Amino acid sequence: MLQKMKRIQVIGPKDELSRAVDLLYRAGTVHLENAPELISRAEICLGSVRLEDAEKAEAVLNKISAIFTTLPVIADDTAIQALIRASLEKKTHAELVARAQEIIHTLETTTRELAAKKSELSLSITALNRYKKVLDIIQPVEKELPVLEGFEVTILLIQEEHRDVLELIKKELDTITGNRFEMTATTVDAETLAAIMVFPKKYSEEIHSFIYSVNVNEVRLPKEYIGRPFYEMYTLLEMSRMHALDEIARTDADLLTLSNTWYQELVVLKKQLENILGELGAYRNFGLSDYTFVIMGWIPKKFLKKTKRALHETFNDRVVICELPVTEKDMEKAPVFYDNPFWVKPFELIMQLVAPPRYREVDPSPVLAIFFPLFFGMMVGDIGYGIVILAFAFVIRHRFQAVAFAKSLADILIISSIPAIIFGYLFGEFFGDLGESMGWLHPIQFLGITWNRVDAMIPMLIFAISLGVIHVSLGLLIGLRNAIIMKSRKHMCEKCGMLMMICALVILMAMLAGVLPDVAIYPVVILIVIALPLILMGAGVFGTIEVMSTVGNILSYARLMAIGMASVILAMVANRLGGAFQFAIIGIIVAILLHALNIVLAMFSPSIHAMRLHIVEFFSKFYEGGGVAYKPFKKEAETKEPSQ
Repeated sequence: MLQKMKRIQVIGPKDELSRAVDLLYRAGTVHLENAPELISRAEICLGSVRLEDAEKAEAVLNKISAIFTTLPVIADDTAIQALIRASLEKKTHAELVARAQEIIHTLETTTRELAAKKSELSLSITALNRYKKVLDIIQPVEKELPVLEGFEVTILLIQEEHRDVLELIKKELDTITGNRFEMTATTVDAETLAAIMVFPKKYSEEIHSFIYSVNVNEVRLPKEYIGRPFYEMYTLLEMSRMHALDEIARTDADLLTLSNTWYQELVVLKKQLENILGELGAYRNFGLSDYTFVIMGWIPKKFLKKTKRALHETFNDRVVICELPVTEKDMEKAPVFYDNPFWVKPFELIMQLVAPPRYREVDPSPVLAIFFPLFFGMMVGDIGYGIVILAFAFVIRHRFQAVAFAKSLADILIISSIPAIIFGYLFGEFFGDLGESMGWLHPIQFLGITWNRVDAMIPMLIFAISLGVIHVSLGLLIGLRNAIIMKSRKHMCEKCGMLMMICALVILMAMLAGVLPDVAIYPVVILIVIALPLILMGAGVFGTIEVMSTVGNILSYARLMAIGMASVILAMVANRLGGAFQFAIIGIIVAILLHALNIVLAMFSPSIHAMRLHIVEFFSKFYEGGGVAYKPFKKEAETKEPSQ
């Protein structure tokens, strides 16, 4: 459910602003608003806080981040980092920034020069590899070229599709040199040709100007290679490449030495600077007059007393929190703060797929936490699969405890696997029909029906549709509640009309199935006669179309039966196929592989369809979204809620 929010004003003397902000930042309970914008100048003239310190901290943080990009990453030493963190936390903001500047002064020039050197060497190796690739191809035709003394060798790379440009180049070289040149071409790869030109050095400038004018990619050999035989050029290239690699290795060693010395402190310092920047960046929301500061925002009711007490203990009554009266318009801007029990919290992950609810809307997370596992369990419906999914989820939860997304996903699977095991017992399924064929368990008989999913397709379909009726009706009831809170008569009429129409259709279906007597047609007619005007009043002519859409939403729950049926049939195929092989070991391996595939599908497909039934069929009956998420003013690293 959503926690009740209180709008507050924190007021105190101007010289206490920094201390008050530090306290609120550590408390991590206040969702900030922009005080200078919200308080009219007629009430009090407030100016924004200047942000020179934030700009300075940001500049230092950017330089620290730049140093990080040049240093090799090494493993975090949590013990050393804890000691460094304890030392840095004793420093003021100014002292932390000063310490960062000291480190920048020590490392910035050195790391920048080493990084530039490494980058230059890497580019050199890339160029050398390029020369080598061309020389590897043209070396076999070395004997066809004249002696190179007094001549220059130039290599051109040309797209295969532009081969015709070679003739243009030949004609121009003939004109420039008076036919004193040699030119040959060979294939580099499927898309590129290499053209090797040899010409007197005195024509070099004119020829290179021409090549530049026709926009041809020229591979110019370094001066020290010009005039040498190809085998010497190849040797020089390899020597240069090995020298560059050695230099890169030495540069990496120097960077690693710096990383071993400074990395742990840089990690902690970078995080501290990010926290400082986050704190100082919020100063633009604070208002200052000549003598006082004003901070405005929202706070969950459960944290209000604790925050008041902390301010009183620190400032006595020099800094106070005032609760502000709120209007209907104010409530539209109130942030929403999920305050759910532990078994609902994992399903807040699914709520992230939609916009946050508005403050006065119902939080659907508890309903999601009830029906999602129910739908998942009904579709999986196998004791063996449920146990495997449960074990897998525990492993994921243990391995990825620090990853909030993985932990929530694992918790959802843990909760959902329990109904899967329960439904598996009801359906008599343990890895498909293996448990039944071994005599370990059998489908439960209830209401005169043996709940074997393969044999009881029609009862399963009716059960699935019945769940759809309950789920969609619940959505309409929540929508009716929201309409009453929002005082929207149109929505009240629409939701009431839809509920009556569903009741009429349910009674009609029960009558046609022989469950109710024929006289039940009278309440059906009465309900329809009342429902249609209400729907027209609430949603207009398109409301009648919405009736059919709602019926379609309900019928969509048939997927609960269909997906479960597909799962059990695939499990049965795995068992039959496994038993069809002459060698038992082969059959067991085949059966295990098919069951493993089915379990993977059982984790993904039911999850996706259970989410769809909620987001499309259920939420569409009441959920508007568009609310403001509660973002307390606190360190980003803090994930736990403040204690009450």
